[in-house]
Parts: sequence; C-alpha cells; structure tokens
Amino acid sequence: MVISLGVMPVLSGRAASDPKVVADLVGTVEELGCESIWVVEHVVVPDAYESVYPYHPSGKMGLAPDDHVPDPLHWLTFAAAHSRTIRLGTAMLILPEHNPVHLAKRLATVDVLSGGRLIAGVGVGWLKEEYDAVGVPFADRGRRADEYLAAMRALWTQRPASFTGSYVSFTGVHCEPRPVRPDGVPIVVGGHSRAALRRAARLGNGLFPLGISLSEWPRLVERLHRECELVGRDPAEVELTAPAPSTRSAARALADLGVTRFVMRVRLDALAAVRDDVNRYRDEVLA
Repeated sequence: MVISLGVMPVLSGRAASDPKVVADLVGTVEELGCESIWVVEHVVVPDAYESVYPYHPSGKMGLAPDDHVPDPLHWLTFAAAHSRTIRLGTAMLILPEHNPVHLAKRLATVDVLSGGRLIAGVGVGWLKEEYDAVGVPFADRGRRADEYLAAMRALWTQRPASFTGSYVSFTGVHCEPRPVRPDGVPIVVGGHSRAALRRAARLGNGLFPLGISLSEWPRLVERLHRECELVGRDPAEVELTAPAPSTRSAARALADLGVTRFVMRVRLDALAAVRDDVNRYRDEVLA
C-alpha cells in the first residue's frame, strides 16, 4: 500500500499565527517525510450563527471566535519559505468568496515561489453568515464556484486570456506569473455532494471528501467514475484524498478504492506529540 501522508494543523488559540510555532511545525513535518501540509480558511468566524456545520452532530464547528485562522495563502507562503519539499495545500479555500481573477494571481504566485508545491483545495462552504460578511450571495455559490474555476484555468493557460460568464468576464488579458504546471495549479475539490463530484470530474485534479463513513466510499467512487465517463475523462486522473483512517483495515479498503493520500490532524504547538503521532500512524496503520 503506497499512500502519501499529509497533515492538517488543528487551529486553536493563537498558535496558528505564531511565526516560531508555524516554522517549527513545518520543519518537523517535512523532516518526518510527510508529503503535504493543509490549512483551512475562514475569513470571519461569527460570534453566533444559525448555519449548520455538516461535519459534527452538534451542528457547530470546533473553531471558537477567538481562535486564530490566518489567511491560508499567506500562511502557506510563510511555510514555503521554511521548507523545501513539502507540498502546500488549502483545505478548503471558500472559492465563491474570492474574486477569481485576483485569486488566480495569488495562487500562481505562491505556486511559483514555492517551486510548484501548491495544491489548491477548494469548496463552497456552509457558513451563510460568513458569505453575508464578505458580501457574496450564498444561494448561487455552486454556480459561482464552477465559473470561477473555469475562469482561473483560462487565465493560467491562455495567452492572452479571455472568458465570458455570468459572474466574471475579461478579454485579452495577461496574468503573470503563471503556475509551474502548464495546466495550472492542481485543483482538489472538497465535498461529497453530486455537485462536488461533477465539479471534480469536469474541473478538478482531485477530490477530498469530508464527513463520510468508510461504508459510503464505494458508492462515492462509483458516482465519481460515472461523472468522469460522462465527460470522457479517465477517472484515474482525479486523485483521491481522505481524512486519515484510524485502522489498517480501513486504510487498506480506501487504498483499494483508489485513495492515494491520507491527511491526519496534528497539534500546532506540541512537536513531540506530532512526531509520536506521525511515527505511530505509519507503524500501526500504514505499515
């Protein structure tokens, strides 16, 4: 079983914006041979919200209003400067909350400065109150996400680039620097809905489902393959990432379904625990 291992820091308190803590964590996980490090995005965290967080029975996310949630691309630029090989992933950029032309430039810049190590994980989010705060309609977020991905691909691959859509249009423009890869920054779509599977098959390089059980994975992979076939695409071109399972049998089952990367949660400010957890996971689950 050949599985890449990524890590995702658990954001709590102020540690995520402490430069020494972040530099030490990035150096440690790279030294441990981890393939990637992933960070979340929330522009704002409301003091109170009615939106239902879909990944916990309580309907509430673990972030508290006073937990630090740095901008993921700035955080990853800092991480890139303190590393040489580890890949840098967002999980997930809330795509419709961004201007896609501006975001294409930011992603390409981080990708070039990091030597092509960026992975752009994107999703549509769930927190309506956050959309309200940034002034973006919540209801059409899926349509916006699809159009924004297509527009960014145009900026990365055309010279000059032109695009006409319902939300964004431009004609004969140049957006430099361009990402290291000819087809642009790798896009990993977050989610497991039918829309997310369709988005990954048509516009993505990977899929990172969250909040589904092991028993739901076979059906999800089957649906993804069907979406790929509808657009004439080889399903093997869509890389599968999963939250790190806790047992060797579950890891084997996911690998047999085509998953090639596990992402495990680690504490930001406990490097000894990070070392122990990563090494134990390799010995007990991935061995």
